Amino acid sequence: MRCPACDGENPESARYCASCGGRLATACPHCQVVVGLGVRFCTSCGGSIAADTTDGVATENGPDAEPPAERRRISVLFVDLENFTALAESLDPEELRIVQSRYFEVARSVVARYGGTIEKFIGDAVMAVWGAPLAHEDDAERAVRAALEIVDAVGRLGGAASGSNLTARAAVATGQAAVTLGAIGQGMVAGDLVNVAARLQARAPVGSVLVDAETREMAAEAASFERAGSLSLKGRTARLAAFHATKGANTRPGRTVGSHSGPFVGRDRELRELSELFDGVARERRCRLVSVTGIAGIGKSRLAWELHEHLDGLPQDVAWHAGRAPAYGEDITFAAVAEMVRRRIRVSDNVPPELARRQLAAALGEFVRDDVERSWMEPRLAVLLGGDENETFERYELFAAWRRFFERVSDLSPAVLVFEDLQWAEPSLLEFIEHLASWTRDHPILILGLARPELMERRPAWGAGLGSFTALHLERLPDAAMRGLLTGHAPDVPDPLVRQVLERAGGVPLYAVEVVRILADRRTPGAGRGSSHVPSDAEREMIEIPHSLHGLIAARIDALPAHERRLLLAAAILGRRFRPDAVVAIAGTEPALTRERLDGLLRRELLAINEDGGSPGRGELGFVQDLVREVAYGTLSRSERRALHLGAARYLESHSDDEFAASLAHHLVQVHQLAPGHPDAPRIARRAVAALRRAARDAIRLHVPERALGQLEHAMRLNQVPEQRIALLGETAAAARAAGRLDVAERHLREQVAALAEAGMPREEASARAHLASVLLTAQRNEPALAELESALETIEDIGADAASVELAAQLARARMLMGNNQAGFEWAERALDAARRLGIEPVAADILVTRGTARFRLGQEAVGLEDLRAAIVAAEESGAIAVELRARNNLAWLSVADDPRSTLETARQGYELATAMGVGDMAVQLADVACAAAIETGDWAWALETATTLGAGSLPDEFRMDLGASVAIIRSLQGHPQPMAAVDAMPMPSSTDPQVLAGLLHARAWASFVAGAFDEARRFAMQAAESSLGAERANQWTLATRSSLWLRDPEAAAAGLHELRGLGLSGRAVHAASMTMEAGVVALSGREEARRRYRRAAEAWRELDLPFHLALTLLDAQRLLGDAGDGGEALAILAALGADGLAAVAISAVSPAAGPPRPARSRPPSARTAHRTGGGRRRPRATDRRVPPG
Repeated sequence: MRCPACDGENPESARYCASCGGRLATACPHCQVVVGLGVRFCTSCGGSIAADTTDGVATENGPDAEPPAERRRISVLFVDLENFTALAESLDPEELRIVQSRYFEVARSVVARYGGTIEKFIGDAVMAVWGAPLAHEDDAERAVRAALEIVDAVGRLGGAASGSNLTARAAVATGQAAVTLGAIGQGMVAGDLVNVAARLQARAPVGSVLVDAETREMAAEAASFERAGSLSLKGRTARLAAFHATKGANTRPGRTVGSHSGPFVGRDRELRELSELFDGVARERRCRLVSVTGIAGIGKSRLAWELHEHLDGLPQDVAWHAGRAPAYGEDITFAAVAEMVRRRIRVSDNVPPELARRQLAAALGEFVRDDVERSWMEPRLAVLLGGDENETFERYELFAAWRRFFERVSDLSPAVLVFEDLQWAEPSLLEFIEHLASWTRDHPILILGLARPELMERRPAWGAGLGSFTALHLERLPDAAMRGLLTGHAPDVPDPLVRQVLERAGGVPLYAVEVVRILADRRTPGAGRGSSHVPSDAEREMIEIPHSLHGLIAARIDALPAHERRLLLAAAILGRRFRPDAVVAIAGTEPALTRERLDGLLRRELLAINEDGGSPGRGELGFVQDLVREVAYGTLSRSERRALHLGAARYLESHSDDEFAASLAHHLVQVHQLAPGHPDAPRIARRAVAALRRAARDAIRLHVPERALGQLEHAMRLNQVPEQRIALLGETAAAARAAGRLDVAERHLREQVAALAEAGMPREEASARAHLASVLLTAQRNEPALAELESALETIEDIGADAASVELAAQLARARMLMGNNQAGFEWAERALDAARRLGIEPVAADILVTRGTARFRLGQEAVGLEDLRAAIVAAEESGAIAVELRARNNLAWLSVADDPRSTLETARQGYELATAMGVGDMAVQLADVACAAAIETGDWAWALETATTLGAGSLPDEFRMDLGASVAIIRSLQGHPQPMAAVDAMPMPSSTDPQVLAGLLHARAWASFVAGAFDEARRFAMQAAESSLGAERANQWTLATRSSLWLRDPEAAAAGLHELRGLGLSGRAVHAASMTMEAGVVALSGREEARRRYRRAAEAWRELDLPFHLALTLLDAQRLLGDAGDGGEALAILAALGADGLAAVAISAVSPAAGPPRPARSRPPSARTAHRTGGGRRRPRATDRRVPPG
């Protein structure tokens, strides 16, 4: 046979030329019989030979070339809508188009997720194919899963799409068919199988899926099947056995090729510990974070997989979630969280955001019963799905909504959240995980974090301070376990080779597995997939096993066929996981060839395919180990990396401008860095700057300011357009401020102000100065902030012209108020408030109300000031301004405590509950602090103790821990605990501790002494506390000091204490009632009869305030000083109801000396050492303004 390309002679049986490798013959696309080149019709079946095989020259020479058609075993899916003709008649054409488009969108996304190919759309019917052009071992399973999901999705889609019920029927048939490779779309599949699937679909009941016998046999793991009988199909003489497919108990998540195989050895103890921790989480309904660390290849992922298998076998349902922190070049910081949410709501990551949002709404309806909560959660969860960029939320809102999502899932069944590769995680993801572990209460959630030891180097305090944290470190396996692992994978490996592997593996399981894979790569032709060729002595001498794991993987990569090696290296550019079409796009070869070579890498277990039916990444490819990708990437030369990164950038740009901004920016930055002197570098830099700015906007929207700051600073270094620098300075400053880098923000803003002044842009300059002032205020540099604000206002003629000028005026008002100029603060707040209301900026107006109310209160207008703060709370609630509401509640609680402690408690408690629900830790602690202090006055001691204990179990600033400890100690003293100060005594007490904090502890010691009957010590501690306190707390301390003098019958000291109390100048009903009570005592010690009348008036004031604790104290005072037994009886009844056994005991022993010897006090006075630790016997300087509202 003569070659048409080189004219060389070849044997008659040859199919390729021995001289040039050109094709000498081809195969009939219909029957696969070999025919010569130039033949137009097959001599066996009469079919037409494709035109591209008759030109006499092969389109691609060599053994890699594929025939134009093949005979393949495939699965064909047909889906059809029910009564679509009637629906079309009843709908407007535009409505019909919307319904049909959404239906096709669902079909496309589901088929793509399960690795199929849409063959054609026929009216309202869809035909899809599995097994061509790319075949998988479970194509029939995939087709059945896709059919069930499409039918189910169409049912959910109907009401949302058109207000009508939309239903579908489907069928799957499996068998031989002629497949034309490369003909994606019409005409790829031919044969009777297509007719069988179409006719079978026509016989399917509405809302169901029918399959033939072969599909049922091959998809036994995908669904449950019931006999549908022997059906007669139109146009066919023979009847067909058919089966109904349904989602059954045996439907389980799919498998990942090459993921975890072989024996599980050496980790039984760790698996048992994880299982026990899960049992505890489920039994006690609480959250726990478990950190599993170990070097690469040590078995972290395998351990998690074994835990999944264990839990999967339990009778109870377990909601399993898994997500991975991307190493680089991926889309979002919270990719792991997004992956978990997508899996739970059954949405793949390539579904359009609009469809994902609809599916999110449907899924939330399943496990969030409260309509208000559901509507609040949905938009904040949608941020993870690529939601509306115009919707922005505070970071604490996002964290709270995401946490609430997993809590609601765990309401139905215990949940497990596995975060992989946390060594790559950005700080924001780690902070979310710690937030989840800290704020989730009464919900069974096990959080499993897998990481290399580098995580602890980056974040040494990982998990510290969490009350429910467990750390597991995976050590290297012993030789016995490694031997079992190696021989379990390949039983016939010779002992000398086993010893060599054990010597070099160093206890790393992945090393042994990779050796087995090397042997599998070299197995004899025809060996099964799971078998390994046992090397002969001669072959064994030729096997060189590298000493390191990196070297072992590099050796595997080098041993690959050249075209597979090139493809693997190209894939390394894309990251740990990637879509098949992405690697096809950058590989530079024909799609069919690329897919064939990818199959080879899958068979060699260098890559794996995600076949988990519930995973959002279904159909994605990925490296079996991230270490494999690292080694592959490191193998590429700089020029190869640049070319591949550029190809990846082009691929991403062809898909979307914004969806993959972070990935696009990464690739473009790499292209520029690898060749900064390239002629194309300026254009690459401009593209990179644009992508970096888009990526930074996404990061800011997700409240990942550290990442945004890095991206924007990189953009500034790359930027070569002077006009863009001013905008970049502002964006970078905003990111720096959000990241807490106030010095960086100030530097960039000062440069921006100078640039705007030079450019003659006064309004923009004023806005920049306002931002600068805000940064300075945050840094507590009030005077320079005020100067910037006043300078900015000089350029603005009308404060109410726009929102920016209103916010500027609002900042000036707050700055004035914080600096003590309350009158100026009030006046500026008035102007800003009027403008904000005219412009309809409700959140800003609410915030200004807080400033005005606080300034008014400090100006002596207490009633209207408190009214402003209450109005601010209402306005903030209506506008959803959570931060403003918390600020208003905090200020109102502190300012109202002198008037009405019960109102203070309710205001602060509601704020604490809101801050806790939102995960705003700093405000939660502040509000709990004032609420617990108020609860002492109101008698809500059980709530205070529970709240303080809950907060104390977590990580708290030392000062707040001591504050809450003081409140707990006072309550314990009143209840009669024998050692009420024990917990406080155990706390560290730095010399730099805030004097007000020490005053709180002295106040607690004063109460402990009072309840112990040591009234002189109680007076001394209370007076020392009052030296460093402010406001209502100081009033409480002078009241206790004066009461101690009264009970000691010391009229001069009592009168002096009353004088100090009156001299505070505080107004408010509670302070007034305390003053009335002390006045009555001083009068009683003078022997005047009017004392009894004064005590009755004081008691009535406490009753009106509904403060039984203070009423009881007033009645005890009267009994002790006036000898009125009736008052003492009522007081003891109140104390019994409060549980104040300690106070009751000292009252009984101290009131009536004639009744017998005093009862021993149940509390002991503090020791001299204890008193000295907290300032007893020392005078403290006057405190700064820590205790007043922050403003």
